Amino acid sequence: MRPARIILLLVALVAGTLAAFLVTRGGRAPAPTVVTQVVEEAKTQILVAKAPIGVGERLSAERVEWQDWPEGALRAEYVTVAAMPDAPEQLTGAVARFEFFPGEPIREAKLVRADQGYLSAVLSSGKRGVSVTVTAASSAGGFVVPNDHVDVLLTTSSAMGQRSEVILSNVRVLAIGKRLGELGVTGGDETGTQPSPTPTTFDNATIATLELDPAQAETLVNASTRGQLSLTLRSVADFNRADSGPAATNQAVRLIRYGKEQSVLAGSSAAGTDYSADATMPDTNSYPVATEMPQVLPQ
Repeated sequence: MRPARIILLLVALVAGTLAAFLVTRGGRAPAPTVVTQVVEEAKTQILVAKAPIGVGERLSAERVEWQDWPEGALRAEYVTVAAMPDAPEQLTGAVARFEFFPGEPIREAKLVRADQGYLSAVLSSGKRGVSVTVTAASSAGGFVVPNDHVDVLLTTSSAMGQRSEVILSNVRVLAIGKRLGELGVTGGDETGTQPSPTPTTFDNATIATLELDPAQAETLVNASTRGQLSLTLRSVADFNRADSGPAATNQAVRLIRYGKEQSVLAGSSAAGTDYSADATMPDTNSYPVATEMPQVLPQ
């Protein structure tokens, strides 16, 4: 075959291939064009903590600020600029019942309007604040801090030696000394010059204030005259658990034993057996059996 014919065949083959390719491409639908449009979500402004606010601290305009917040994530309890445009001024002086962290939304449910002392503002309804003297050695090495839960133990001395019993169980610590919380300035200092309370331990004797109901308060006051009180720290997992232990049955009663009257806590072993040093056991051969039974009268 002549070279000229070979060249013509190659040119025809290339032209045919190119024509087929063009026909195939022309029959396809055009590729779709994707257009992405960014729509900005509507926002409003809510009141948040500008700095840490501790339990019992009074709010001020300098410690809160307005912050943009998506309307889709808005909750009914948040303080919005639309509902309360002068909120920093209106909430000035309100007491924080719980801690606020920087950037946390301010909620009125965590505040209380109180012109009185800050301790009464953080007390739950129906509760009492009762203070006892404790030392680092008698309170988990001094590591007990506000909002911890503790058991209260009473240690008494008798002729048989020392004995301890739990008189209150799972009670909340309101304050240690002058410290109500672990953040912010302790409430009542509107100048902001008082140093921030921190969760440091204490070495010497101090005052622990516990949140109790009236019956527990009476039990604690009666027990404080009978011996030494100690605090044992509870796990955070037990904070919301209702205990049904000695704390539920401890009430003060008058015990008349062999003509002598004394005050004891109901439910304790002391109500059934008297091991005090001044107690004299009568001769059972000289007295009827009935005189040996103690008489318990409700107080």
